[in-house]
Amino acid sequence: MSEIGRRIKALRQRSGLTQEELADRSSLSERSLRDLELGRVKKPRAKSIRLIASALELSADETRQLLGLIVDETPEPPAMPPPVRQLDQLPLDDKHFTGRFAELRDLDLLISERPSTRIVTISAIGGSGKTALAIHWAHGAAGHFPDGRLYVDLRGFTPDQEPLDPAEALGRILTALEIKPADQPPTLEERATLYRSVVAGRRLLVILDNAATADQVRPLLPGSPSCATIVTSRERLPGLMVREGAHPLLLDAMTESEAGELLRTVLGNTRVDEDRTAAAEIISLCGRLPLALRVAGASISLGDYRTLRQAADELGSADRLERLSLPGDPTSSVLPAFELSFARLPGHLKEFFGRLGLLPGSVFRTNAAASLTAISAELADQRLQRLVALNLVQSRADGRFALHDLVKLFAQRCAAVDEAVLRRVLDYYLQSADEANRQLRPTRVRSPIDPALDGVIVEEFATADAALRWSTDELPAIADAVEVAAAANLSAPAIQLPTSMIDFFHLRKHWPVWLATHETALEVARRIGDREHEGILLSGMGIAYLELGRIDEATKYQETAALIAREGDHRFPLARALTALGILAMHRADYAAAVEHFAECERLAAEDQDPYGAMLAVFNTAYAHLWAENFDDARALFEKALPMGEALGAADVIGGSINALALILQADGQLEPALDRFRQSAAVAEQNDNLIGLAEARGNIAQTLVALNRPAEARAVFLAALEAAEQLGDKRLQADLQADLDALLAAGTVP
Repeated sequence: MSEIGRRIKALRQRSGLTQEELADRSSLSERSLRDLELGRVKKPRAKSIRLIASALELSADETRQLLGLIVDETPEPPAMPPPVRQLDQLPLDDKHFTGRFAELRDLDLLISERPSTRIVTISAIGGSGKTALAIHWAHGAAGHFPDGRLYVDLRGFTPDQEPLDPAEALGRILTALEIKPADQPPTLEERATLYRSVVAGRRLLVILDNAATADQVRPLLPGSPSCATIVTSRERLPGLMVREGAHPLLLDAMTESEAGELLRTVLGNTRVDEDRTAAAEIISLCGRLPLALRVAGASISLGDYRTLRQAADELGSADRLERLSLPGDPTSSVLPAFELSFARLPGHLKEFFGRLGLLPGSVFRTNAAASLTAISAELADQRLQRLVALNLVQSRADGRFALHDLVKLFAQRCAAVDEAVLRRVLDYYLQSADEANRQLRPTRVRSPIDPALDGVIVEEFATADAALRWSTDELPAIADAVEVAAAANLSAPAIQLPTSMIDFFHLRKHWPVWLATHETALEVARRIGDREHEGILLSGMGIAYLELGRIDEATKYQETAALIAREGDHRFPLARALTALGILAMHRADYAAAVEHFAECERLAAEDQDPYGAMLAVFNTAYAHLWAENFDDARALFEKALPMGEALGAADVIGGSINALALILQADGQLEPALDRFRQSAAVAEQNDNLIGLAEARGNIAQTLVALNRPAEARAVFLAALEAAEQLGDKRLQADLQADLDALLAAGTVP
């Protein structure tokens, strides 16, 4: 055991931490910490020692003493005689390197006691810091490779240069290994054989940087298990994983904290602390890409921007990729880095990639890409997988795909403006949203949408749960699609998308998106004079304001919606507005007005032979009588609404009717029967993923348990109700449930 190893172990034991706990706190691998304590690492990196000192909360003096031990360590004797001269071809380590702790731990497997592989491939889009990561790790792991470190730039993606021929690369390696050019065989195969013979048994690290293909790399791989190899490439090189057992390390954008630390390293803490908001915007605008952050930092340091705010504002302009590129230095610029990857694509993939830039949002499904290009889903998936292999597109665990923000900007530069293409992708979201919301409430009468365009592949949903998942996942893209459609003067998707999502909005209270999409659509409807959709959108906004408790605003919107519907004889929009006005009247305790509004809805439904509208009219009238405490009338109407809901499969009406009948039993003092009914209502809501119905039913169960003097059970059910309300995001309901729970706990009856 070395002196520094003994000291670290003693300090760890003094703190009462296990190796596993200290490794977790310090972001080091447990294996690395164990090697340190056992003395297997004779020259640990200063950064590792600082991480350990921070995790152990050492004083400044103790940290300095610990760091001082690094230079006092005696080098580990090599396993075999070293080469005649020290072989070290590593480029200079980046003094600004920061973060990437998880990736550095992944690379540590190369120096583990029993490595599962001696080859690691680091792949990512240009500008992600692949080379910097490999070189930084290699400098820190120098003690593990006493026979030297080889570095070869294979020029796979270098501006104005062809990829390095493997035979030439081997020639350079053999020369570095002191094999004179005159003694090197002429053929690739012979050179590869000689190379493997020379390095056999040596403890060498080989970095093959910027590889183009697996075939370029294979002849350069040492065959000896004592050697380790790191390959960096913009390609994922799956062939090396299959045949050579390479471990893939896919380098993503930096985390927020890592990106922030990098910006501080480049600019200094004082400069960043002057305007942290602008610094955060710069990090976001750079897509947390190391190269982009370095270019932005260099431009700020050189005085191109007076303040961080000016830098953030100018980076937010349309020419962001240009601003993140340095004139005359393509290897240190974001735009040329992307252009090199794009240039290697065949023509059909260039067109496909460019069109991906037109997609709303940054995460998408195969059918969206297929609709964009009017090809089959199978062909779209093949093309996407090829772009994934090139790291131009990211593959997600949920089966969707993603574009890095800066890559999406680049894709938009590569796409020709084509309204037909944009119409198709917007129609994909419109048609799929309509289909999903039909699955959520199959029997509801809906606002019609235009037929699907040719080439659009609409998502299909076997269950309401699948429809709900799609709607949740795609909500950011749908919100973006409404803005894109409005900006492109494509009125149909801009107006119809928000109204197609109304059932989802009812179930999941995403009020900011609900209101923002409706407001954008309303502007479009008014611009083109579409009065019917203007009324529908006003009513939809009124419902949102009602649920937010903003009664006056909700009333204004619904009254305007009803007026527009009456003027245009828009019967379905009128029924919706009248229903909302009835509910608003109930909130004002004007139950007679509410019943009058619902009665008009029932007449409209009868005239239009609309069973769903008729059911809602009965259901809502029943609630008006319940709130007015006309329990006999309410019971009769709920008993009428319940079979109507069952016949139509309207789960919210079924659950709501059962819940209301339980409330009537509770008011009559029949607590046990009421408890059974509340539980039935909760089961219906849970089965149909109706969070608001579930939260309300559980709250009623808990209140009934309180009345039955069963406080411990009531507490558990209140907590379950709060969980549903939190998942729903309904702050008012959460506050009401929390107040009821607090009252129960304050009573002191809960054991």
